[in-house]
Amino acid sequence: MLVFVVGTRDFGPQSQVANAASELLIEVLGENGRPARTAIGIAGLPLNTPVEIEVIRHCGAAANRS
Repeated sequence: MLVFVVGTRDFGPQSQVANAASELLIEVLGENGRPARTAIGIAGLPLNTPVEIEVIRHCGAAANRS
């Protein structure tokens, strides 16, 4: 999961903002939904969006292939 959080230079807890998304995935998908995560602070996003989250989830039998 990649999380972009808009903030000022003195705003540091981007990872805490991303915790809510992680917790939701775990709540919905169980421990298999626990993501690897990166949280990045940035100056702005399109349309003045405060947070952008990208999640790539693989579902299905192909996940079990060697």
